[in-house]
Amino acid sequence: MARDPQKIDGLKISYPVDSITVSNEGYNKAKRVSEKINTNKFPKLLVVEDDQITQEVLGLFLQDIYDIDYAASANEAIELVKTNEYMAVLMDINLGRGKSGLFVTKEIRKMRGKEQLPIIAQTAFAMGGDKEEFLEAGCDYYLSKPFTKSELRDVLSEIRDKQR
Repeated sequence: MARDPQKIDGLKISYPVDSITVSNEGYNKAKRVSEKINTNKFPKLLVVEDDQITQEVLGLFLQDIYDIDYAASANEAIELVKTNEYMAVLMDINLGRGKSGLFVTKEIRKMRGKEQLPIIAQTAFAMGGDKEEFLEAGCDYYLSKPFTKSELRDVLSEIRDKQR
């Protein structure tokens, strides 16, 4: 007797042709294996971005070469930077309601040992003077949305090369 996939607990993944359902037990086992494999394998990045779709795109751009943490708010980003070591931070400037990415950048610059942490402004603000404003406010690099996978990886490669 076939089970109704809608009644199975877990994660359902749909593809254009087919779909599979993974039980909670299978998902948790895969997650544990993944965590063991990824431990300290890749440089660690923090993506500060309130838009879920942009988070997913950045993850797809970078998941094969970086270990990525995500923060959807200013407060979450500040806490993660306090408790983790990152190679760089991709900072959305407009975090919706609340504190901005520039606020987070200024807070990071005040933290002992984090003053030189590379911060990449990744933003839709692309008017004349925006880039200069963000760099002056403490960001080290600037990417205007939409940017390509290649542009992002080039900036991160430059950062890695400087840290060697």
